[in-house]
Amino acid sequence: MKSQKLTHAGCVVFQEKGKRKTYLIVESSSGEHWILPKGHIEKGETPRKAALRELREEAGVVGKVIQKGPTQSYPMKNEEITVQYYIVQYIKTTTADEDRALQWVSQKKALEILSFEEGKQALRDAAQTIRRTG
Repeated sequence: MKSQKLTHAGCVVFQEKGKRKTYLIVESSSGEHWILPKGHIEKGETPRKAALRELREEAGVVGKVIQKGPTQSYPMKNEEITVQYYIVQYIKTTTADEDRALQWVSQKKALEILSFEEGKQALRDAAQTIRRTG
């Protein structure tokens, strides 16, 4: 498989409440979909920094990268995008730059709510990694 240039970075964010883990999903900018936080990597920015910036801007959440997650490529509108996801543990809430709804839900519920198969697959992959390392 040809290596794609990374265009976007995103997060699969989890928090632990006792033995239960919940995952963060956010409303898309259009308000029509539920997605994982992600966005464009800006010039001079590392994918890791972009992922954490997008998380703060979209959800008002500060997190710590636990490890690199899955990379996905797929067509979106008129371009081919390649997203590097990071597995991120929730640290605290801060002020979001964007006014988006967000939900903390179980993995099962997130898989029901997420609008796109790419997001569902990233969540499945990350949850499996979290269980293995957790």
